[in-house]
This record gives sequence, C-alpha cells and structure tokens, in this order.
Amino acid sequence: MEILVKDSAKSTGVSVMGENEEQDDQEQEEGITPDQGLERAFSENIENVLERVLAPIAQMERLKRREYLTPEEVEMLYGLKAGSMANKRSKAQGPEYIKDGERILYRQQAIKAYLDARTIKTRI
Repeated sequence: MEILVKDSAKSTGVSVMGENEEQDDQEQEEGITPDQGLERAFSENIENVLERVLAPIAQMERLKRREYLTPEEVEMLYGLKAGSMANKRSKAQGPEYIKDGERILYRQQAIKAYLDARTIKTRI
C-alpha cells in the first residue's frame, strides 16, 4: 500500500507494510484481481456495519416475542427503569411479577396492562 505524505509543496511516497498488503499478497496468490479484492473488502465492511446496526433491532424483536421478561429486558423494551421497578416491588406497587428465589420475571401482558392503566386521556 502506498501512502502519499504531503510536505509543504512536495510529495513523497511512503510505503507502509501492514495487514492490507499481506491481504493483497494473498489475493494475488489466489488469482483475485484488485477490483475483486476491493469488492470483497467493501462487502465485508457492509456486513460488519449491518451486523452492528441490526443486532440491537434483532434483540428487540426477540424480546417482543418472549412471554416473560427480566427487569433489565423490561427496561430495554419498555423504558421502565429496572431500579424503579425494584423500588415499586418493595412497596407492593408496579406491575404484577413472578418471583422464583432471587429471579424476578414480568409477563409482557402485565407490563402492557400496567402501562395502559396509567394512560392519561387528553382533549383533542
């Protein structure tokens, strides 16, 4: 890989040996043209970006399909803070929940009913 370094009116080429050059050598051995190598790199970068962007969306969709949620999952899906939910549980308030030993679970229907019961109607 060649990198041009501009220094006040003159340009000098500086060769940098690195990961990309090793990949270029490997591609040449495999008979891959520079255009195909560029296409492969572009495709891999797009896959990485899509994976990072879509992972949270996929996680939210999985949570929506679950019947029971932990307090942290309720926070992710509905925005109700896990700490606030713990405070409400200690005061026998908040949505219905299931306690099995130390584990706390909320039914999605209970969360929705809790939120619906707190809906404030306004005039239009």
